[in-house]
Amino acid sequence: MARTRRQPSERVLVAGSARDLPEIRRQLLELPDDAYGQVFVEVAVDEEVRILPAPPGVAVTWLVRSTRASRVATLAFADHGEVLAEAVTAWAGEWCVVGCEPCTSVWIGCAESAWVERARSVVQLELDDAGQHVEIGG
Repeated sequence: MARTRRQPSERVLVAGSARDLPEIRRQLLELPDDAYGQVFVEVAVDEEVRILPAPPGVAVTWLVRSTRASRVATLAFADHGEVLAEAVTAWAGEWCVVGCEPCTSVWIGCAESAWVERARSVVQLELDDAGQHVEIGG
């Protein structure tokens, strides 16, 4: 049985690291007030967390690497891009479902991370499989 969910058509996913904050902030400022979606920002430590100008329907989640374990046994905490990749992959599994409104805008930064590059491919495939129009930037 196909999963379905009804959402507004102005749905967004914006994801990046602390290096991407200027672009993330710019994108948030350009969103309409009725936008719906998720922003993930990966940072190394709690001190990098900031308030971002998101519309009411857009949740901002800060992913702090120093508070999370890595899949790589030799690392003290999560590798650059590792936590962000997990978040966007989980998002795709939950939100990329058959029957959703046909427009999802996705921007995924943190381009220098192999973890994120793989996650970007997963999101693209999940959205395509759900029959949604997708715009992926980053």
